[in-house]
Amino acid sequence: MAETATATDIGFGTTLSKKTTGTTYIVLAEVTELTSPEMARDAVEFTHMKSPEGWREFKPGLKDAGEFGIVYNLIPGAADDALVAAHIEADVVDTWRITFPNGATLDAKAFATAHGRATPIDDRMTGSATFKISGKPVLTAAV
Repeated sequence: MAETATATDIGFGTTLSKKTTGTTYIVLAEVTELTSPEMARDAVEFTHMKSPEGWREFKPGLKDAGEFGIVYNLIPGAADDALVAAHIEADVVDTWRITFPNGATLDAKAFATAHGRATPIDDRMTGSATFKISGKPVLTAAV
């Protein structure tokens, strides 16, 4: 049996954008790393005095879409840095889109929960941000 090559790819070309109006999105220009959300579900315990053979019993609880994070090339107060700084000040939940190299998209309503800036003496300056997702994100396969 012949082996087939994997269809996976490197992350180069992945973008993060913020919805502005209608179907218009503004792309963050110099993102260097994007961490996709890790979705989780609560486990709710339903153990009782007669649970079979003394085993704990659980049922699935509420789902949590998690967070996504970015690292970007920092130009203090300009472009990506200004967009993230304005968003963390705005106290709103906005629509964000991750577009993967194969064209698939992940749309999520989210808000910034953290924004940082690193200025090392001997390396590039970077900004970072973490976004908490509210509700269910929607993954749309590439066409």
